[in-house]
Amino acid sequence: MSRLRPALLIAAKDLRVEMRTKDILPAVGLFALLVVTVASFAFPTSGPGREGVAAGMLWMAFLFAGLLGMGRSFALESEEACIAGLVASPAPSESIFIGKLLSNLVFTLAAEAAILPAFLVLLQLNPGPGLPLLLVTSVAGTFGIVVVGTLLSAMAVNTRTREAILPILAIPISVPALIASVQATQAALEGKDIAAAAPWLFLLVGYGAMFLLVALATFPYVLEE
Repeated sequence: MSRLRPALLIAAKDLRVEMRTKDILPAVGLFALLVVTVASFAFPTSGPGREGVAAGMLWMAFLFAGLLGMGRSFALESEEACIAGLVASPAPSESIFIGKLLSNLVFTLAAEAAILPAFLVLLQLNPGPGLPLLLVTSVAGTFGIVVVGTLLSAMAVNTRTREAILPILAIPISVPALIASVQATQAALEGKDIAAAAPWLFLLVGYGAMFLLVALATFPYVLEE
Protein backbone atom coordinates (compact mmCIF):
# COMPACT_ATOMS: atom_id res chain seq x y z
CA MET A 1 0.00 0.00 0.00
CA SER A 2 2.93 2.36 0.65
CA ARG A 3 3.80 2.13 -3.06
CA LEU A 4 0.29 1.85 -4.47
CA ARG A 5 -1.14 5.02 -2.90
CA PRO A 6 1.50 7.42 -4.34
CA ALA A 7 1.13 5.69 -7.71
CA LEU A 8 -2.62 6.26 -7.69
CA LEU A 9 -2.12 9.89 -6.68
CA ILE A 10 0.31 10.48 -9.55
CA ALA A 11 -2.04 8.80 -12.03
CA ALA A 12 -4.98 10.83 -10.74
CA LYS A 13 -2.93 14.02 -11.07
CA ASP A 14 -2.12 13.25 -14.70
CA LEU A 15 -5.76 12.50 -15.43
CA ARG A 16 -6.87 15.79 -13.85
CA VAL A 17 -4.27 17.72 -15.84
CA GLU A 18 -5.46 16.07 -19.05
CA MET A 19 -9.09 16.87 -18.28
CA ARG A 20 -8.14 20.53 -17.88
CA THR A 21 -5.67 20.95 -20.74
CA LYS A 22 -6.85 18.26 -23.19
CA ASP A 23 -3.36 17.99 -24.65
CA ILE A 24 -3.21 14.23 -25.25
CA LEU A 25 -6.55 12.56 -25.93
CA PRO A 26 -7.84 14.83 -28.74
CA ALA A 27 -4.55 14.64 -30.64
CA VAL A 28 -4.22 10.89 -30.14
CA GLY A 29 -7.83 10.17 -31.03
CA LEU A 30 -7.85 12.34 -34.16
CA PHE A 31 -4.57 10.86 -35.37
CA ALA A 32 -5.74 7.29 -34.97
CA LEU A 33 -9.16 7.95 -36.51
CA LEU A 34 -7.45 9.64 -39.47
CA VAL A 35 -5.25 6.59 -39.99
CA VAL A 36 -8.22 4.22 -39.86
CA THR A 37 -10.33 6.41 -42.16
CA VAL A 38 -7.62 6.74 -44.79
CA ALA A 39 -6.84 3.02 -44.60
CA SER A 40 -10.49 2.11 -45.11
CA PHE A 41 -10.40 3.51 -48.66
CA ALA A 42 -7.63 1.12 -49.66
CA PHE A 43 -8.88 -1.85 -47.65
CA PRO A 44 -10.03 -4.88 -49.67
CA THR A 45 -13.71 -5.66 -49.27
CA SER A 46 -13.21 -9.38 -49.87
CA GLY A 47 -10.58 -12.00 -50.50
CA PRO A 48 -8.22 -14.20 -48.47
CA GLY A 49 -6.02 -12.59 -45.87
CA ARG A 50 -8.43 -9.70 -45.35
CA GLU A 51 -8.52 -10.14 -41.58
CA GLY A 52 -4.73 -10.25 -41.34
CA VAL A 53 -4.37 -6.98 -43.24
CA ALA A 54 -7.01 -5.38 -41.01
CA ALA A 55 -5.30 -6.61 -37.83
CA GLY A 56 -1.98 -5.15 -38.95
CA MET A 57 -3.56 -1.80 -39.78
CA LEU A 58 -5.37 -1.68 -36.45
CA TRP A 59 -2.24 -2.29 -34.38
CA MET A 60 -0.17 0.20 -36.31
CA ALA A 61 -2.84 2.78 -35.50
CA PHE A 62 -2.82 1.68 -31.83
CA LEU A 63 0.98 1.79 -31.64
CA PHE A 64 1.48 5.24 -33.11
CA ALA A 65 -1.46 6.68 -31.20
CA GLY A 66 -0.03 5.28 -27.97
CA LEU A 67 3.46 6.61 -28.68
CA LEU A 68 2.04 10.04 -29.46
CA GLY A 69 0.38 10.13 -26.05
CA MET A 70 3.28 8.60 -24.12
CA GLY A 71 5.66 11.12 -25.64
CA ARG A 72 3.86 13.76 -23.58
CA SER A 73 3.89 11.68 -20.39
CA PHE A 74 7.10 13.10 -18.96
CA ALA A 75 7.34 16.12 -21.26
CA LEU A 76 4.96 18.18 -19.10
CA GLU A 77 6.95 17.29 -16.00
CA SER A 78 10.14 18.38 -17.75
CA GLU A 79 8.71 21.66 -19.03
CA GLU A 80 7.51 22.66 -15.59
CA ALA A 81 10.65 21.30 -13.85
CA CYS A 82 8.48 18.91 -11.86
CA ILE A 83 10.64 15.82 -12.36
CA ALA A 84 13.04 17.04 -9.67
CA GLY A 85 10.06 17.43 -7.35
CA LEU A 86 8.93 13.87 -8.02
CA VAL A 87 12.42 12.55 -7.37
CA ALA A 88 12.71 14.53 -4.14
CA SER A 89 9.27 13.47 -2.92
CA PRO A 90 8.84 10.60 -0.44
CA ALA A 91 7.20 8.51 -3.16
CA PRO A 92 9.30 5.46 -4.13
CA SER A 93 10.60 5.49 -7.69
CA GLU A 94 8.51 2.40 -8.42
CA SER A 95 5.39 4.35 -7.49
CA ILE A 96 6.30 7.14 -9.91
CA PHE A 97 6.67 4.65 -12.73
CA ILE A 98 3.46 2.79 -11.88
CA GLY A 99 1.56 6.07 -11.65
CA LYS A 100 2.77 7.15 -15.08
CA LEU A 101 2.08 3.67 -16.42
CA LEU A 102 -1.51 3.75 -15.17
CA SER A 103 -2.22 7.19 -16.62
CA ASN A 104 -0.68 6.24 -19.99
CA LEU A 105 -2.70 3.02 -19.99
CA VAL A 106 -5.92 4.92 -19.34
CA PHE A 107 -5.16 7.46 -22.10
CA THR A 108 -4.26 4.76 -24.63
CA LEU A 109 -7.24 2.53 -23.86
CA ALA A 110 -9.57 5.53 -24.03
CA ALA A 111 -8.25 6.37 -27.49
CA GLU A 112 -8.58 2.73 -28.55
CA ALA A 113 -12.15 2.63 -27.29
CA ALA A 114 -12.94 5.35 -29.82
CA ILE A 115 -10.84 3.80 -32.59
CA LEU A 116 -12.08 0.22 -32.45
CA PRO A 117 -15.79 0.77 -33.22
CA ALA A 118 -14.93 3.14 -36.06
CA PHE A 119 -12.43 0.61 -37.36
CA LEU A 120 -14.97 -2.22 -37.41
CA VAL A 121 -17.63 -0.06 -39.07
CA LEU A 122 -15.44 1.58 -41.72
CA LEU A 123 -13.73 -1.66 -42.69
CA GLN A 124 -17.00 -3.63 -42.57
CA LEU A 125 -15.73 -6.23 -40.11
CA ASN A 126 -17.88 -8.33 -37.81
CA PRO A 127 -15.88 -10.37 -35.29
CA GLY A 128 -19.03 -11.98 -33.87
CA PRO A 129 -17.92 -14.74 -31.47
CA GLY A 130 -14.39 -13.36 -31.64
CA LEU A 131 -15.31 -10.10 -29.88
CA PRO A 132 -14.16 -11.26 -26.39
CA LEU A 133 -10.82 -12.32 -27.87
CA LEU A 134 -10.53 -8.98 -29.62
CA LEU A 135 -11.09 -7.07 -26.38
CA VAL A 136 -8.70 -9.24 -24.35
CA THR A 137 -6.01 -8.89 -27.02
CA SER A 138 -6.44 -5.13 -27.13
CA VAL A 139 -5.90 -4.81 -23.38
CA ALA A 140 -3.01 -7.31 -23.16
CA GLY A 141 -1.20 -5.95 -26.20
CA THR A 142 -1.68 -2.34 -25.12
CA PHE A 143 -0.32 -3.09 -21.65
CA GLY A 144 2.94 -4.46 -23.05
CA ILE A 145 3.40 -1.53 -25.43
CA VAL A 146 2.60 1.03 -22.73
CA VAL A 147 5.08 -0.51 -20.27
CA VAL A 148 7.87 -0.19 -22.82
CA GLY A 149 6.75 3.26 -23.97
CA THR A 150 6.52 4.68 -20.46
CA LEU A 151 10.06 3.59 -19.58
CA LEU A 152 11.52 4.86 -22.86
CA SER A 153 9.60 8.12 -22.54
CA ALA A 154 11.32 8.75 -19.21
CA MET A 155 14.70 7.94 -20.78
CA ALA A 156 14.15 10.26 -23.75
CA VAL A 157 12.56 13.20 -21.97
CA ASN A 158 15.81 15.11 -21.42
CA THR A 159 17.06 14.69 -24.98
CA ARG A 160 16.64 17.37 -27.61
CA THR A 161 14.91 15.08 -30.08
CA ARG A 162 12.68 13.13 -27.71
CA GLU A 163 9.79 13.08 -30.21
CA ALA A 164 11.98 11.19 -32.69
CA ILE A 165 13.91 9.03 -30.23
CA LEU A 166 10.86 7.49 -28.55
CA PRO A 167 9.43 5.76 -31.65
CA ILE A 168 12.93 4.79 -32.86
CA LEU A 169 13.55 2.95 -29.60
CA ALA A 170 10.04 1.71 -28.86
CA ILE A 171 9.03 0.24 -32.21
CA PRO A 172 11.80 -2.41 -32.48
CA ILE A 173 11.36 -3.44 -28.85
CA SER A 174 7.59 -3.71 -29.32
CA VAL A 175 7.84 -6.04 -32.34
CA PRO A 176 7.17 -9.28 -30.35
CA ALA A 177 4.08 -7.75 -28.75
CA LEU A 178 2.90 -6.41 -32.10
CA ILE A 179 3.30 -9.79 -33.82
CA ALA A 180 1.38 -11.57 -31.06
CA SER A 181 -1.30 -8.87 -31.02
CA VAL A 182 -1.77 -8.98 -34.78
CA GLN A 183 -2.01 -12.78 -34.81
CA ALA A 184 -4.53 -12.85 -31.97
CA THR A 185 -6.53 -9.99 -33.52
CA GLN A 186 -6.63 -11.79 -36.85
CA ALA A 187 -8.04 -14.85 -35.09
CA ALA A 188 -10.63 -12.65 -33.39
CA LEU A 189 -11.69 -11.02 -36.65
CA GLU A 190 -12.11 -14.50 -38.12
CA GLY A 191 -14.61 -15.26 -35.34
CA LYS A 192 -12.40 -17.58 -33.29
CA ASP A 193 -12.57 -17.82 -29.52
CA ILE A 194 -9.91 -17.13 -26.87
CA ALA A 195 -8.69 -20.74 -26.81
CA ALA A 196 -7.71 -20.51 -30.48
CA ALA A 197 -5.26 -17.70 -29.76
CA ALA A 198 -4.10 -18.86 -26.32
CA PRO A 199 -0.39 -19.17 -27.29
CA TRP A 200 -0.33 -15.59 -28.56
CA LEU A 201 -2.10 -14.33 -25.45
CA PHE A 202 0.42 -16.15 -23.23
CA LEU A 203 3.18 -14.45 -25.19
CA LEU A 204 1.57 -11.05 -24.63
CA VAL A 205 1.19 -11.66 -20.89
CA GLY A 206 4.78 -12.87 -20.59
CA TYR A 207 6.07 -9.92 -22.60
CA GLY A 208 4.21 -7.41 -20.45
CA ALA A 209 5.28 -9.07 -17.18
CA MET A 210 8.93 -9.29 -18.23
CA PHE A 211 9.21 -5.65 -19.26
CA LEU A 212 7.30 -4.53 -16.19
CA LEU A 213 9.94 -6.18 -14.00
CA VAL A 214 12.73 -4.67 -16.13
CA ALA A 215 11.15 -1.23 -15.92
CA LEU A 216 10.69 -1.38 -12.13
CA ALA A 217 14.32 -2.46 -11.71
CA THR A 218 15.82 0.18 -14.01
CA PHE A 219 13.53 3.17 -13.46
CA PRO A 220 15.38 4.47 -10.34
CA TYR A 221 18.53 4.81 -12.48
CA VAL A 222 16.57 6.52 -15.23
CA LEU A 223 15.36 9.13 -12.75
CA GLU A 224 18.89 9.79 -11.55
CA GLU A 225 19.88 10.82 -15.05
